[in-house]
Amino acid sequence: MSNLLMGFNIVSPVFIVLLLGYFAKQKGYIDDNFVDRGTWLVFYMALPFKLFYDIKNARIESLHPKYVAYILLGVIFVIFLALIIGKSFRIKDRKKLSAFVHCAYRSNFVYVGFPILDIIYNGAPSMEHMIVIIAFGLTLYNISAIVLLTYYSESEDKSISISNILLKIIKNPMIAGVVFGAIFNFLHIPVYQGVDKAIEMVAKISTPMSLILIGASLNFESSKSDFKLMFTSAFIKTVLAPLILVPIGVKLGFTNMELGIAYVFWATPCAANCFIFTKQMNSDHEFASKVITLSFIMSIITYPLGISLMNYFNLLH
Repeated sequence: MSNLLMGFNIVSPVFIVLLLGYFAKQKGYIDDNFVDRGTWLVFYMALPFKLFYDIKNARIESLHPKYVAYILLGVIFVIFLALIIGKSFRIKDRKKLSAFVHCAYRSNFVYVGFPILDIIYNGAPSMEHMIVIIAFGLTLYNISAIVLLTYYSESEDKSISISNILLKIIKNPMIAGVVFGAIFNFLHIPVYQGVDKAIEMVAKISTPMSLILIGASLNFESSKSDFKLMFTSAFIKTVLAPLILVPIGVKLGFTNMELGIAYVFWATPCAANCFIFTKQMNSDHEFASKVITLSFIMSIITYPLGISLMNYFNLLH
């Protein structure tokens, strides 16, 4: 019971802030224009600055190739698992199938995982392993999303542009934050104190602002006809992936810090930008929106249970 209570104590601040964003939107204090502009602020400024600042100041000795392989192969495994399960439902709509798979594997790690890890590790998770997640895991997310959503788009013969994929990776502000942070760290490049403090100040708004924006974006309108598919996609994301991949990490001999970060990566609910990707790439964005919301609701239960089990088996600290 104490482990379960600890799990609730860890995740409850995150979901309370999410609810503040949701109710602010419902009461009209936040509108779609605010969400759009706030998302730009977080995505292009606050989060890249946070990544740059944290990595620049971190003690980084290696990229842990074994951990890199574990994360990359784990993402690929979940994608194929979701694809097999999705096809077993005989989903005839190609766009819905691509949205089903996309939501089943893509984690909201930066917006939600960061705050959870900050609480678990008192604001000091290992940046060496966080870099692995961000630089490799999130990059694979983007590549996989572009390939998946293009292949299963409305036009079956639509071609996949490698140059377009590379351009999207290069232009991703979070990848830029990681790269420049690593360069400044490895080369010990000094930063003027005033600029450094300004970056730190902007970085601090990333966590509360992103959670408020996600809360304001949640859609609780349900569809009974799609509920089985919605639940399955969300279940893969929040339950099945960590249930399979964390024990594999234990067998591979990873440290508790590595396992804790990996658990949050695998168990974090579906990323809010799944909706953005599916909408921009002509997939079923309405279905994606419902899966995102359902996965957040489920994670209110699955997160505390998962964290309590991780703590019970001494896999967090």
